[in-house]
Amino acid sequence: MPVRTRPSGLLLNLQERASGVRGEAARFSWIVPMVGDALQRSYRLQIADAPAFDAPLWDSGVVLSAESTGVLVEGLPLGPSTPYWWRVQVSTTEPGDWSRPSSFMSAPDRWDATPIWADVSAPWALLRTEVALPRAPIRAAFVEALGLSPEGGPGGAAGPRGGRQHVYKLWVNGQVTGHGSVRSPDHRPRLHTHDVTSALRPGPNALAALAWAQEGRQFAARLVVILEDGTRLEHVTVPETWRALPGDRLLPGDRNIGGGWYFAPAEDWDLREEPVGWTLPGFDDSSWAPASAAPPLPDPPAAATVNLEQVHGEKVDLFELEYGIWSFDLGREIVGGLRVECAGRSGTRVEVRLGEQRDAGGRVISSLPTGNVYEETWTLREGAQTVEHWGYRAFRYGELCLLDGQVEELQVTPVILRSAPQHTGRFYSSEPDLDRVHELCRYSIEATSLDLYLDTPARERGPYEGDAYVNQRSQYACERSYALARASTEFLTRRPTWPAEYHLMPVLTAWEDYLATGDDAQLRSDLDLWRRANYDRHLRADGLIHKEPGPSSAWDADLVDWPQSCRDDFEFTSANTVLNAFQAAAHETLAKICTVLGRRSEADHHAALGARMREGIETLLVREDGTYRDGLGTEHASQHASAIPVALGLAPPDRHDELGDFLAGRGMRMSVYGAQFLLDALFTLGRAEEAHALMTSRVGRGWLHLLDDLGASIVPEAWDPSLKPNMTCSHAWGTAPVNVIARWVLGVRAVAPGAARLEITPQPGPLTYMDGTVPTIRGDVRIRYDQGEQLLEVRIPANTSARVRCGSVEREIGPGASRFEV
Repeated sequence: MPVRTRPSGLLLNLQERASGVRGEAARFSWIVPMVGDALQRSYRLQIADAPAFDAPLWDSGVVLSAESTGVLVEGLPLGPSTPYWWRVQVSTTEPGDWSRPSSFMSAPDRWDATPIWADVSAPWALLRTEVALPRAPIRAAFVEALGLSPEGGPGGAAGPRGGRQHVYKLWVNGQVTGHGSVRSPDHRPRLHTHDVTSALRPGPNALAALAWAQEGRQFAARLVVILEDGTRLEHVTVPETWRALPGDRLLPGDRNIGGGWYFAPAEDWDLREEPVGWTLPGFDDSSWAPASAAPPLPDPPAAATVNLEQVHGEKVDLFELEYGIWSFDLGREIVGGLRVECAGRSGTRVEVRLGEQRDAGGRVISSLPTGNVYEETWTLREGAQTVEHWGYRAFRYGELCLLDGQVEELQVTPVILRSAPQHTGRFYSSEPDLDRVHELCRYSIEATSLDLYLDTPARERGPYEGDAYVNQRSQYACERSYALARASTEFLTRRPTWPAEYHLMPVLTAWEDYLATGDDAQLRSDLDLWRRANYDRHLRADGLIHKEPGPSSAWDADLVDWPQSCRDDFEFTSANTVLNAFQAAAHETLAKICTVLGRRSEADHHAALGARMREGIETLLVREDGTYRDGLGTEHASQHASAIPVALGLAPPDRHDELGDFLAGRGMRMSVYGAQFLLDALFTLGRAEEAHALMTSRVGRGWLHLLDDLGASIVPEAWDPSLKPNMTCSHAWGTAPVNVIARWVLGVRAVAPGAARLEITPQPGPLTYMDGTVPTIRGDVRIRYDQGEQLLEVRIPANTSARVRCGSVEREIGPGASRFEV
């Protein structure tokens, strides 16, 4: 195979196809090719307004620098809402070639599209327009669009508000081109950019959107077409040029599929009312009314950094349970919906039932324990037809039940929604059960990555800091993907949830982000917000935070673990060891961030507070046996009180043996979420054998129980319904093994920003063989261990260094493959 001399893996502001890029500050990252000694000496960046780069608009010239991640460039000459391309060339001991161009979209500086709807008193709206384009080559075309809807949770007497999902589904010439979400950390509408270059053609082109909002109904869009000669054409939403049809006949009723946390519409399609062909050019919309002007936007829009993509799975096998009832099993749970193709008689009604589980008789449980109800009736028109869910559900099983009439040629295809995956992480070992657990957790991340890190796409559809803490580590372990973590931390920093220790987690996830990416933009924008989240007002002279723990689920209450049945009888006191551990870790992390940003006096302040709290914890919260008590005033020692300080790096090495004996001897007493801290603690303490045993345990609190006894394909919210009867089966906060395998079993951890330097300390435990890949922003790290051959093989990417430690081996290595006898 020829040597690759081009940089690859181009990311701008952590996005593959970046949008909202501002010229005053942009951060570029790339993978250096394995050329020469594979250590970058210099780079050259160029930006152009066309992919051919015949006349670049900006050229950095040759920059003598080894930096290849988070490279800050200021003062770029970018116009508003304009497509650009960038490329990079690097030199090692040998010159390299230019990368392939990567496109990006600059930020808007104005927004003159008028928000529209059909009938502002109706939640569903069909919106369309046609745009004539000249017979000329198109360089680039995109739609900027947004939709607004309330985002609240339970609304008391008013009931739950908002769908916590996208507001619109957009078509261009009958092709689905994107969905628009409502998630905004600062209440500015989020503007989504959809590339439609390949969907357009000379002559008439149709833009169509199906939109739903419970209230505050607003959809706005702008089509921008750049012809090859540089001509710019724009078409914006205004009532005069868009036509609209209320969707209350096509999608009648106002039933809610939510479980009390949000309101999302049941889709009771009546296909007799569908204006067939309405997403295609040439459709006769003369009977439609002009679109209604919706209320003005509350604030100027800001660019969204995460977009959802829609993909179709394989057609499913249908099994007729009895006449008129077809059942299917997708094999694993998805987040999305169904596409159903059939031929029917007018008025035929088919009930669609979906669920995460089946009952003992093999029937789908469509009224979920979470409170969600996935039951909808689709009424057919005469002849061949296709219907596809607009919103999303979390399900694996389904049934189509013929209520009356006649249906033939039935075909069902899953429609999957998620933010774009970049799978590179993998793992194989001598323990098949551990491989199965890894795949369960890896797929859980793939399936549940939407517009934010959600606790679950079923019941709550909301982000929590504790969930994000696990999700981020797990996504980094299996995908070279960072924008979703960044967006989630930004959201939760500004819109925190109720648990006390969760308020201290965004600073921890932000530091992990910086180590992974080398991009310090979030550190600069959010540092002061994290500093204000501290509990210093409760810090006493003894070095501990003294705060009333509060009732469960109340604002600012101590959590420790969830569900409550998995707290190992933790005794809450006013000086809670878990909260104090998180606060000490937050101060130490803030000190590191302030140092990076050159804020020396603030770094010293946080370092002093962190040291003071460490001393208080060690002086007052350690029992005679060397373990941690739950809090001041109790001698009870839960697994949590010791595991969490160890996992956060607070336990001194001289007590590792006692803590290891204590934690390793108690099995799994923590929740599927708390397991993250227990596994981290055990590996920190050198107890690999016991940690491996927990990951492959067949007892009730273990991932094999989830797989083999509960039939899970995404990690559930709890170990078993006996611990949480209303648990979801789609809760990615239980994915600890996938990141533990990457960080501890394969042993790959970034210790310098942008993964410039790695610590590689494999802990295979009982494994006799393992082979895995861990993605980093600089490229993949591969670890292969074979006990029989007494071999450890390590391959690290270009422009990276690492220290390898395994058994008696301790070695500094550079890019490429290294082999060691172990």
